[in-house]
Amino acid sequence: MDFSTVLSSTVLAGLVAALVSLRSSERKIHVENVTQERAKWRSAMRALADALIKAAREGNAKEVERQCAQLALNVNPFDAEDKALVETAKKFSGATDLDGHLIEFTDRMALLLKHDWERAKREAHPWFFRGSEPRRIPYCEFKAAVGAPIAVGKPKSSWWLVAYFGMLAFSAGIMFFLAAGLTEPFQELVKIFNDAKTEKPVGAWVLFVFWSVLCGSIWSAAYLWFKGSEKKFLDIWFSK
Repeated sequence: MDFSTVLSSTVLAGLVAALVSLRSSERKIHVENVTQERAKWRSAMRALADALIKAAREGNAKEVERQCAQLALNVNPFDAEDKALVETAKKFSGATDLDGHLIEFTDRMALLLKHDWERAKREAHPWFFRGSEPRRIPYCEFKAAVGAPIAVGKPKSSWWLVAYFGMLAFSAGIMFFLAAGLTEPFQELVKIFNDAKTEKPVGAWVLFVFWSVLCGSIWSAAYLWFKGSEKKFLDIWFSK
């Protein structure tokens, strides 16, 4: 098999299709296993919190101790917030201010579940829409924010709607130009480079690969720009 056959359009298309299929399979496995297991963990944590509060209200010290052990096995022993959650639950037995400890425990558990839910939503998005890792809000910061006036953000003006629509149109124009304007020239180049009877110098191969990668990168960047602008446009549209 010569070099020109290896770089033929059919082989390249097969390689791209295999890579896309591999990535899709990996993502499906992650969603079906990791994400679903984390959803089960959140449900188990809610049930555990309910059992702990019930045992504390009934004054069942042994049950509180047993549930605290289960709680410790389901959280991160190296995380300060998780350790504080377990320590708060341990204070239920013989507490003089049980209601205060229950409120603190509930708030800490809510912050933990909220953080994990935000992480799950982020991982469910495509990688180019994920953004940064969600930050877990410490309990002390949460307490300081309780009672503070809620800042109501102003909705974005219609000028932003027009701006994102312009970005949509511009990125769509780039993709249309690359798809319509370069399809025929590249088809001719592929035919030439697939012709084993025609001799091609190494420099021609380098230029062919370079321009193929460059045009493909521009198209990919325009597509990502288009999808990002589309999301922002729809968010503003439905918020009005």
